[in-house]
Amino acid sequence: MSSKRIPAFREDLCDLCGLCFNLCPVLKLSLEEAKEEIHNLIKGQKSKYVLSKCNTCLSCNLYCPQNANPYQLILERWNDLYIKRGAPPLYCFVCPTEDRNIWQLLNLFLSNQERRWIHRWMNYTPKSEDTLLLIGNYTHLLPFIIGGSRLLDYFKPIDRIDQWEGGAYLYQGGYLDVVQKIAERTKREFDSWGAKNIVASLDALDHLFNEVHPKEMGVRHEQNFTNFHRWISDNINSGEISLTNKLNLTVTVHDNCYSKANGIVYWEHPRKILNKCGCSIIEMKHIKQDSLCCGFGAGASWVKNISLPFDMISEGAKKFKEAEETGAKVLVSYCSGCLYLMWATKELFRSKIDLLHIVEVVRMAMGEKLNYPKDHIKRAWDIIAIITYSLMLSTFKKNFYIRNITYDNDFITYKPKKHLILKLIRYLFDFKLIRIVYAKLFRLMMPIMKTQ
Repeated sequence: MSSKRIPAFREDLCDLCGLCFNLCPVLKLSLEEAKEEIHNLIKGQKSKYVLSKCNTCLSCNLYCPQNANPYQLILERWNDLYIKRGAPPLYCFVCPTEDRNIWQLLNLFLSNQERRWIHRWMNYTPKSEDTLLLIGNYTHLLPFIIGGSRLLDYFKPIDRIDQWEGGAYLYQGGYLDVVQKIAERTKREFDSWGAKNIVASLDALDHLFNEVHPKEMGVRHEQNFTNFHRWISDNINSGEISLTNKLNLTVTVHDNCYSKANGIVYWEHPRKILNKCGCSIIEMKHIKQDSLCCGFGAGASWVKNISLPFDMISEGAKKFKEAEETGAKVLVSYCSGCLYLMWATKELFRSKIDLLHIVEVVRMAMGEKLNYPKDHIKRAWDIIAIITYSLMLSTFKKNFYIRNITYDNDFITYKPKKHLILKLIRYLFDFKLIRIVYAKLFRLMMPIMKTQ
């Protein structure tokens, strides 16, 4: 199967008004600066602001009065840069087919129960009659969010890390040519499984398979893809999912970047779910089309490898500041890709607001017991240790290109090695005083190291 990429930016519709970058909650350029930037991006000339500061949050598409898709123009220019310079060495961290990626390293710290869940999800062979639930790369990092829940009784959960979330997070970084290869591969896998009904655990997955793959990558899937939050909402409304425990919580909602791709549908289902669970919602200053990124997207516009963690965590800190200002007890994310980084940010900034995935809220309302917050705190420091270790290793490496998108037969980049230094870092983080000192040091270094 051979397909051809279809650039989604509509130069014929763009009138260079500049509103996309002028209204952007991150860039906030003057109209003149914004007009100059959009002109330079179209012509492939040097960008002064956008390519080095964009958080890839997708808002610019919603601000464009001509529906010209300026977001996809940014992605095209990042793709050009990738072809020219490669990816930063730290990006191996989120590439499952590169050695020392986060899934490989996290295997050192998973509990036995987590290993059993993941082993079952990764090794299940789908059948044609199955309704599959795609667990996704980032829920894999936090399997306790859904592992053991009655919600899984309705599906056959499947976890294919080297499907790269359909290419979702690579797409955000502008690795468009790689995403096309992933789209072709996922189609071959889906077709070989024979299953017709697939539930996507993330908005990003739902959007990639339903919109990006067919419209931008030239790859059309024959399967029926359903958004997990819509499925939950529908089954609560029908009474299939029984909510026996009204939570009486005040919450505020983090709208992930991909939620903007389908607007009201992606924004409203989580809010309806929270209301059904007995939650009162207090909205933040920036929500829905104006929502700020969790921080992950700040890594897309990298300038220096060493600045990446500081850029991402500093952007995530803005989200916690807004959430705390609402006075809500809980910050709820409906994206596990956001959640793992937000928990790292919460620990490093010692934020007092609780942080939950929406599936955890539903489970609590169903009467299921969670080991909250212990599981999340432990995993946050697992992740912080891995990021620290990965940054140390990447200091001595060069930029790289993503050559392989599929695991080899031995799953060599999923199997952990000894990594004694990583184990030592993680052991030290078991001591509260060291965690406090490390978080303080990180915050002190952030203004010096970040480029955003």
